[in-house]
Amino acid sequence: MAWNSGRFDAWSKLGARTGTAVLCAAAALSGCSKSESPSTTTAASDASASPAAVASAAPAASGGKTKVGFSVSTLNNAFFVGLKLGVEKGAKDQGFDLVQTNANGDAQQQVNDAINLLSQGVTALVLNPIDSKAIIPAVEKANSMGIPVFTLDRGSDGGKVTSFVASDNVALGTTAAKWIADQLKTRYGSPKGNVVDLIGLVGTTAATDREKGFSDEIAKYPDIKVVARQEGAFDQEKSLNAMTNILQKYPQIDAVFGANDDNTVGAEKAIDNANRYKPLGDKEHIMVIGADGTAQALSAIRAGKQDATISQNPIEMAAKALSFIKDYTAKKDVPANYAWPTLLIDKSNIDSDTTKKYGLWSLQVSQ
Repeated sequence: MAWNSGRFDAWSKLGARTGTAVLCAAAALSGCSKSESPSTTTAASDASASPAAVASAAPAASGGKTKVGFSVSTLNNAFFVGLKLGVEKGAKDQGFDLVQTNANGDAQQQVNDAINLLSQGVTALVLNPIDSKAIIPAVEKANSMGIPVFTLDRGSDGGKVTSFVASDNVALGTTAAKWIADQLKTRYGSPKGNVVDLIGLVGTTAATDREKGFSDEIAKYPDIKVVARQEGAFDQEKSLNAMTNILQKYPQIDAVFGANDDNTVGAEKAIDNANRYKPLGDKEHIMVIGADGTAQALSAIRAGKQDATISQNPIEMAAKALSFIKDYTAKKDVPANYAWPTLLIDKSNIDSDTTKKYGLWSLQVSQ
């Protein structure tokens, strides 16, 4: 189930606002943590059971509590540590028993982990997929067992997903392109200049949708040239290497869009290494905008190395997904797609009440 912004079933009031807060209707990536080994004390659910039977049987098997399985893609990135904290917060708030696994970036391991969780009689399965296609067998297995699947930050290209909670990544990419166009108009009097696009991890819905939003919007400005478009893979080292090569080839670069803040941090290091850094306001300053709102990005914004980030809030996003599980088990309607709002943060609003209210989630994360 790839994300489609036209399929939103629910919007929060916050998600409908725009402006400096750039609240986009509704996921990123790669701290280190070893996998949590799932408990094996609960018997597997009967594969032939109906959804209602599974939903009613599993809580009894876990001492009256709903038992939720969660598979996170990786914990090698603060954003996903934030998702983990949010799932734990949501499980505590809703009174769930939680069993977790960490796939450590291995798509096949994630499928194996998910099927293992299903064998333990979970009431619901929460997935943060590494790859939207590779995860399909796990989703379909849960479907065959009548166990609802909730995807978080990234979607699945197949199987039935009960609810997908994420930011609207198409809108996020669009926002980044509009921001760059506005900055270039301020610099040159009209939107023109050379731009670098560092794409996220290919195979994830977040990367695909952010790229679509960015590419479609930037194409509306004929005098803005995307001189390089390379995969940064939501990875600092890969983005550093990609940007190093790009800087060697192009003597004039005005702006960089990093599909997440690991991409931007890698780009910023490459700019420093090439002695191409100029302070904010300098006509040769290379403008950099990323996504997620990581601690490194916030520090870079304060230091003038990064201009902006389009922040998400993985902690609150994940907790919201767990609340939908509560609703589902109570036989209430849940949205097929739920848009968590984003916030554009730059030096002008990083310490504002609006930003504090939205939540600097990365300050709650330690890796």
